[in-house]
Amino acid sequence: MAIHTGKCPKCDEVMSNVTLQAVTAQEPFGISINAVSYQCPHCHTVLSVGMDRIALERAIVTGVAKRLGR
Repeated sequence: MAIHTGKCPKCDEVMSNVTLQAVTAQEPFGISINAVSYQCPHCHTVLSVGMDRIALERAIVTGVAKRLGR
């Protein structure tokens, strides 16, 4: 088992996990995608934001199935 030594850049607490929160990422012209923010579990500082890969996969599968007539 690995020992976690990564610390939050704001509160300096050691993080053995992060908290995920669903968010929407929007472009200035109104296009939006499902995203997730990765947060410190102690102080909830946003560490990063990325595309929600599960939502993207679901949208692709639904779109392909729709085109195939299913």
